[in-house]
Amino acid sequence: MEETEDSDALLVLTEMVLRHEDDVAQMRKEIHRLLVEEEWRAAMRSRHSLTVECLNTPAESAWMSLYMHGSDKNFLNATSLTRATFNQLLGRFAGFYSTRAAPSRGRPPKLRSLHQVLGMLLCFYVGSMKKNTLCMLFGVPPATLARTLRKAEDALSVALQGYAPARIAFPSPSQQAKLAKLVEGREPLLKYTFGFIDGKNLRVSG
Repeated sequence: MEETEDSDALLVLTEMVLRHEDDVAQMRKEIHRLLVEEEWRAAMRSRHSLTVECLNTPAESAWMSLYMHGSDKNFLNATSLTRATFNQLLGRFAGFYSTRAAPSRGRPPKLRSLHQVLGMLLCFYVGSMKKNTLCMLFGVPPATLARTLRKAEDALSVALQGYAPARIAFPSPSQQAKLAKLVEGREPLLKYTFGFIDGKNLRVSG
C-alpha cells in the first residue's frame, strides 16, 4: 500500500516538474519573441531616421548655399517664388513666427533665421522630396523638421489672411489679352492662354 502511495506521489511530482519545465520553455520563447520584436522596431526606427552626427549644420546646409548664392531661377525651382517675392512673403511671415527659444527652454532653436523656416515649408509644399531629403537639405534631424513644419504651417496660415498679394484675383479681359500675347510670344503653340494652374498632391494618412 505504501509503495503504491509513493509511486502515485512520484508520478504527481514528475508531472508537476515536467509541466513547470514546459511553462518555463514557453515563457523563454515568448521573451525571445518580444526581444526580437523590440530589436526589429528599433532597427526600423533607426533605418528611417537621420541623426545630427550625419548632417551638416543648418549654417552649412544646401539651403544656405541656395539662399546666399542662388539665382531667381534656382529660387523658383525650389520654392516656386522668385527671390524678390520670397523676401516679400518673408517680411509678412516674420510678424507671425518667432525663432527665439521659449522661456522654459534653455536650448536655442536649430534654425536661427526665418528664411530657413519659410524656405523649408515652401520646399516641402513645392517638391516631392521625402522628409529625410529635407533633413539633409536644411541640416536638421527628423524631430526638428516635423516640429518646425507644423509650427510654420500654422504661422503662414495666419499670415496669409488679409494679405493682399496672396489673394486670388482673376484678370480683366484687357489684362487677359496682354498676358495671352506674352505667353504666345514665348510659346507660339499656346494661343489664347493667359495663365496656368498647378496642383500639389499631399499624402494623407487615414
